[in-house]
Amino acid sequence: MIIRIFLVLILAVSLYANEIKNLNFGGNIDLVLGDFSTSNLNKVCNITYPPFYKFWQKNPTFSLYDIQICEELLVEYAQSLGFYEADISTIIKDNTATINIIKNRPIMINSIEIDEEYKKLIAIEINKPFTTINFSNSKKTITGHLAKIGYPKAELDSKAYVDIDEYKVDIVYKVVKNNPQYFGDITIDNDARIDLEYIEKEVKFKKGELYNSLLIDSTYEGLYNFGIFKYISIDQNLDTTDDVIPVNIKLLEGAYRETMYSIGYDTNTGGRLKAQYTNDNFLGNLKKFTIGTNINQDGYRIYNNFYNPFFYLDGVSLNNDVTYEDMDYLSYKQRKIEEKIALSKDMFGLTHSIGLLSEHSKIKSKLQEYESGNYLLNSVFYNAILDRRDSALNPKNGYYLSFYMENGTQSLGSEIEYLKTLTELRYIKSFDKLTTSFKTTVGTIDHDLPIFKHFFAGGDYSNRGYTYQKVGVLDSEDNPYGGLSMIDSSIEFEYNIYKDIGIATFFDSTMLSQKSNSFNERFYNSVGIGARYYTPIGPLRVDFGFPLRDGGFVFHIGIGQVF
Repeated sequence: MIIRIFLVLILAVSLYANEIKNLNFGGNIDLVLGDFSTSNLNKVCNITYPPFYKFWQKNPTFSLYDIQICEELLVEYAQSLGFYEADISTIIKDNTATINIIKNRPIMINSIEIDEEYKKLIAIEINKPFTTINFSNSKKTITGHLAKIGYPKAELDSKAYVDIDEYKVDIVYKVVKNNPQYFGDITIDNDARIDLEYIEKEVKFKKGELYNSLLIDSTYEGLYNFGIFKYISIDQNLDTTDDVIPVNIKLLEGAYRETMYSIGYDTNTGGRLKAQYTNDNFLGNLKKFTIGTNINQDGYRIYNNFYNPFFYLDGVSLNNDVTYEDMDYLSYKQRKIEEKIALSKDMFGLTHSIGLLSEHSKIKSKLQEYESGNYLLNSVFYNAILDRRDSALNPKNGYYLSFYMENGTQSLGSEIEYLKTLTELRYIKSFDKLTTSFKTTVGTIDHDLPIFKHFFAGGDYSNRGYTYQKVGVLDSEDNPYGGLSMIDSSIEFEYNIYKDIGIATFFDSTMLSQKSNSFNERFYNSVGIGARYYTPIGPLRVDFGFPLRDGGFVFHIGIGQVF
């Protein structure tokens, strides 16, 4: 016992004496991004450095044992990427260790044995490098496919035979489908203030239907979008001996009231402060109540929203917005109170909204051609939306169509009669790591209106070669006139360089005419480059736009989806 304690003490002293303060990687490593980047290699070795702003925290130090463990982990990591001949060695000089990685050749796939039905599902090929992650993903893809077509109890026996001597991999997939499965009894356990009928509308499967895992996923997504559950469980009993799968849905209500404060910045409005209170189940059945304020360098806005998704009969919702703003825009100052009431329903694949809009504005114009004064505009409006994008926040494929028509009429007490339309098209298509996006917006006003009802363009959501609202004709003090007719288009090519990071190049083109229904004026064109970082609330965008005629460049930063 005494000898053992003595040896442990000697080992501890030895490890301390050989403390290593710096650990570097060399050899075949990636400079910034990639499987063998320094950041990835640190993760493999479970090495964490404190962020730069926590300057008081010390960097980790390492023992010889730590280096040995790191080497072993790197060998396993290299093999998982197909580099079974990788050479991992360490050089220690003074208090710095450098682990050199020589990848050598990757092991190749020699053969794949698989039924014809599943060949197109897997993303691995003969004579291509073998990686364990691609092999694992292929198994998940096959089992996922079987679950989508009614065979969740299918058996998959898959093996990858690695021959180091021949330096090759032979892969075998064997599938036994067994009997098709069907949905059984569906039970719902819910403790939220939501009537059962509204929950049942989100359940996309019925008893007796052929089992489909996509219907489970769609149901989960619909219930999650309610926004008030802290726990959602869709339990499928796959252990039954027959071909029927009972499903139990359990829902627990979470915190649906939220008070939020935020500080942000974008190049359109500069610094901004936002405060907002939201109740996502106001008086039950998912009625939503929101009140808040936005403050930026140009002024402030106070807003209130009430939304009832089950207002009338089957699927007719009610939305009521009331806002007050005191803002200093480029061409005018405005104090406005606005109320917008809309009824909406999904029909024929589109979301249709019809409603009333009332605006009372006090305008101080900065343009000599347009008068200051008080304006009362009342109108009816109609909006139709067709959204076939795969995501509203970060779409990669699909299209979006919108048509908006606003008709001011004296029969509702409006001081001015007018007709204003706005049509928008967006299209997104991805090819592996390249995403192509296109959008165009066409606006018309049937005759001249006060300056605050004009179309304006320019900024990080419009023509990025120009600052906010600065496209088109300007007066002697650079105040924009906007237009009564508009075409505003953008095309963008984005390449994903690593995970949630992309680089983009774009071409923007805008026409603004001060005449009604006139589309033959000069187009303002610009090109540019940018970077994207995708977050859960949308992409963080940084763009540099270069106007082709006017010279110079404009810098934009913002967050949110453009396409």
